[in-house]
Amino acid sequence: MEYDHEPLGQGIEALCRPTVAPRGLAAVGRAVAAWPEVRFAAAVGGRVGLAVSVLCRTADDLHPLVGDRLAALPDVTTAETTVTLRRVKSVSRRGA
Repeated sequence: MEYDHEPLGQGIEALCRPTVAPRGLAAVGRAVAAWPEVRFAAAVGGRVGLAVSVLCRTADDLHPLVGDRLAALPDVTTAETTVTLRRVKSVSRRGA
C-alpha cells in the first residue's frame, strides 16, 4: 500500500545499496529486513548485492542508519545511498 508518508512524520526516503561479500548476503539481508525503517529489501545482481529502500523521519535519522548500523554489519564493505528528492511516479490503484 502506498501512502503519503510526510504527514506521518516520515520525510526522508532513500535507496541504500550496500556492497556485501557473497558469503554474508543472506545474513545481511535478514538483518536489514528486520529494521522498522526498511520498506523493501532484495538481493540484486551486480556490484552491490542488496537494494534496501528505507523511510526515516529526518536526515539525522538516516545518517546513523547507514553510517553506524549498516556499516557495522559483518561483510558490508561500502554503501551507496540515494535520497529521493521528489517522486515522479509511484504504483497506485485509482478508481478501485
